[in-house]
Amino acid sequence: MSENQSASPASEEVVLAVNIPPRPALYMALQREIQKDDPDVRKISELINRDVSMASRLLETTNSAFFAVRRQVTSVQDAISMIGMDQTTAVMAGLITKQSLARGAMMMARFWDVSEKRAKGMSYLSKQLKSVKPELAYSFGLFCDIGIPLLKATFPEYGETLSIANHKGDTEFLDVEHVRHDGLDHAYVGAILAQQWGIDDDVVSAIGQHHNHDILYDEAVPVPTRALVAMNYVVEKAIQEFRDDPESLEWELGGKTALEALDISATQVNELCEAIKERLRH
Repeated sequence: MSENQSASPASEEVVLAVNIPPRPALYMALQREIQKDDPDVRKISELINRDVSMASRLLETTNSAFFAVRRQVTSVQDAISMIGMDQTTAVMAGLITKQSLARGAMMMARFWDVSEKRAKGMSYLSKQLKSVKPELAYSFGLFCDIGIPLLKATFPEYGETLSIANHKGDTEFLDVEHVRHDGLDHAYVGAILAQQWGIDDDVVSAIGQHHNHDILYDEAVPVPTRALVAMNYVVEKAIQEFRDDPESLEWELGGKTALEALDISATQVNELCEAIKERLRH
């Protein structure tokens, strides 16, 4: 969100203007169960198994090289025990979101590919830096730019907006969106969806502020929010290098600040980026 925007009463107008979809029933049921004092693994497994395709994709994701599980996972309950309930819910959020949104005007192959790579990169980086829980990092990666397909579905000319904005950095990117689309930008819209879907408050805040590297200096901003925004600069750098696009305007503008916020060196960043790229190859 820009400094003048927040997920407030105005969010109701945004929900109507952009047609933000309601939280899917399966995701709501999973959140309700996992938030209990004593979550029932069997109940969670049953919820997921009601959708055979979802259960199958969860097993496929869990068995991927990214999670590097010790043995082949053959059941949903097994997957939960291997990667944990919080991480399972985060993975399911991605699967459910793509199933709900990746269609019609929101069918953007490159966008969904990058979102999945960002989620994996954020999760890996969080484990290395131990600055935020991996499941929160994964969720941020998935929802970070979710406002883009929502705006594309609302405004027919949004593709042109993206072409213009992609040559801008951070706040200028949002300025282009504001001017062309009734004061809205993808960071704000994405934060509204995340809030509506019951995503963690720190993740919601980070989504809204992920183009604002100035918050990395602001101690009034919660540490997890700052960590997510800083980590995103590193992961975006790795993804661009992975896609053979080494020029990163955002890294040039906010990379140094991100290094300071994460307390890591340029050498460490290069090593982390290489490790992320290696995991994205599998």
